[in-house]
Amino acid sequence: MKDFSPRKAAVLSLNSSIKNGKYSNLELDAAIKKYGFEDKDKAFFTRLFYGTVERKITLDYIIRKLSTVKFEKIEPLVLCVLETGLYQVFFMDKVPDSAACNESTELVKTTCPKAYAGFVNGIMRSAVRQKKELLEEISALKGSYGLSIKYSVPEWLCKMWEQNYGESRQIVKALSKVKVGVALRVNTLRISAKELLDKLPSELEAKAVGNTSIIIPKSCVVTELYGYDEGLFFVQDPASTIVSSLVNKTSVKKENPVIVDTCSCPGGKSFSMAINLENKAKIYSMDLHESRLKLVRSGAERLGITCIETHECDGRKPKEELFGTADVVLCDVPCSGLGVIAKKPDIRYKTYEEIEKLPDVQKSILEASKNYLKDDGFIIYSTCTLRKAENEEVVSEFLKNNKDFELCPTGIFGDETGMVTFLPHKTGTDGFFAAKLRKKK
Repeated sequence: MKDFSPRKAAVLSLNSSIKNGKYSNLELDAAIKKYGFEDKDKAFFTRLFYGTVERKITLDYIIRKLSTVKFEKIEPLVLCVLETGLYQVFFMDKVPDSAACNESTELVKTTCPKAYAGFVNGIMRSAVRQKKELLEEISALKGSYGLSIKYSVPEWLCKMWEQNYGESRQIVKALSKVKVGVALRVNTLRISAKELLDKLPSELEAKAVGNTSIIIPKSCVVTELYGYDEGLFFVQDPASTIVSSLVNKTSVKKENPVIVDTCSCPGGKSFSMAINLENKAKIYSMDLHESRLKLVRSGAERLGITCIETHECDGRKPKEELFGTADVVLCDVPCSGLGVIAKKPDIRYKTYEEIEKLPDVQKSILEASKNYLKDDGFIIYSTCTLRKAENEEVVSEFLKNNKDFELCPTGIFGDETGMVTFLPHKTGTDGFFAAKLRKKK
């Protein structure tokens, strides 16, 4: 399908993603492969699809303002045409307004009943005429509602971040830009970050971050990069790499330590810890589903990591045969993922009801995981979310019920308390949380 239009693909992928509840990153990869997009078409499709998902609340606000049809009555596919068209008008400066209008009108004729062409054309042309006034109106909106419309984040989430951190505007702004590139964790068992960086094409504009990571700001096919088949890297964002760095030769202070990774899939933190410990450890990588553990095994094999052993296990029901054997336990628990909406923009549209019960699961996993530890061992509790109910409150309740545990400094970003939140506007990373809890002797 080499001649397939990126605009039409964006409309169909948007509709599919919403209708089937498919993660946008998975839909993006599948569509690029299906339609054979390359170079400019690939870049345009990626920007249009991801950007429309990201800005859906803002775009729907504009549609409500301009539509003569009640918003809820607009056909789903027609709505997708309008959203992608308006995204081009309001957020893609290099696309002429006339092209966005004409292409959207033509597109609705080939994807929807032709009767909708006039409706779409009317809204698009009204949007172009009223563009300045609409942007000024959105900019003037106040409070959490204003943040919600301006940055396309649900109002309840803006309110929660303000209550939790008092910095909702900064957080929303930092997480409002979709990250299309990729971060690589270098397998320093085989190559240095500098050596790998020198091997990557200059057009990727890759940059090293510290001694272990490389950031590629452009969309690329990871499996086609130099060194993938040779196991010279794996995909891991800097925040995850930083959390994994808490488990290293200095912090563990023991030869061949035992590590339990209770919720390990797809395996990134297990791989990082193994590399940090120079492949001289015993790492039990556990997950609820055996099908997912295959990813850990295949990844470890590609990377040449031999110290990982996988086990199918519910984190709330620990393996008794491993009680009292671990020097370190990593609890990277299932969470709402609100800290990574810059990479997965569809996560922002989760409802409060969808995440309400997560702290109960997290508390159960943390409580069960303590059984693996030896005295003087430590637990790393982490999430990729910004929500105190899933972070500080879970840890605080655990400490209240387990007097034989204490917080100790993580050292991350200068932390001396034992609990650290990665606020993206301050750290330049995804939103993360980590706590380090030591079992007293």
